[in-house]
Amino acid sequence: MKKPGIFLAVVGGLIGMGIILSVYGNFLMFEELSKGDGDVSSEQDLMVKVMLDHTEIKKGIYAVQIINFEDITITASILDPFNQQIESHSIDEELFEGFFEVETSGNYTLLIENDENQVKVFGVIGPEPEEWKKSLDLSSFIILAVGLIGMIGVTVFIIINRKKETS
Repeated sequence: MKKPGIFLAVVGGLIGMGIILSVYGNFLMFEELSKGDGDVSSEQDLMVKVMLDHTEIKKGIYAVQIINFEDITITASILDPFNQQIESHSIDEELFEGFFEVETSGNYTLLIENDENQVKVFGVIGPEPEEWKKSLDLSSFIILAVGLIGMIGVTVFIIINRKKETS
């Protein structure tokens, strides 16, 4: 075990691979989502639309983030292709995520409304990510964690060996 440089290279490679897989996994998970942001007030709503095919997608996902959250309540609704409300939630937290059933093909709309002061909001809507995309995200986290733990272990090993050599 006189070559800690090799171990540092291996764990550094694991960390690099974990970061690359994480970025790629996030890209895959978010590429099909429609995104929108803007100011929402009693006079202005935010609408984000996405085309979903019920033969391929059974479940949709949506998320709303209130930028600079300050004890405000907004309403997020999902409208089906016939403009019928199929889901609605009052949101009084900075970040909210919800799911909805995709029963017919067409444009689904995330409608964000606010009856209070103007607030900046970010919203996304789209198909729920496939299982393999979720597992890629989990795998990248595990690889990154193993690399970081390995980096700590190799560093401790180097320090202990240097202390022994100087004694």
